[in-house]
Amino acid sequence: MRKPRPATYNPVQALHLIANDRNGSPLSCPSCSGQIERTPDDFPPPPRSQVTLQCRECGRVARYIAGAA
Repeated sequence: MRKPRPATYNPVQALHLIANDRNGSPLSCPSCSGQIERTPDDFPPPPRSQVTLQCRECGRVARYIAGAA
């Protein structure tokens, strides 16, 4: 039996959310309009660190590497 995967955004939603985060725009979940919790809280994040964006309502997750673009 496989492990269940955490809920993730579709690629278009994830890219939109990541672009807004990199610009410093306010974040809301593209699926349910819930609040987004960002880890780490530092803005801008340290270079080459993993940034996790997770919705508090539906639990969907998007991750990216800071400074990789």
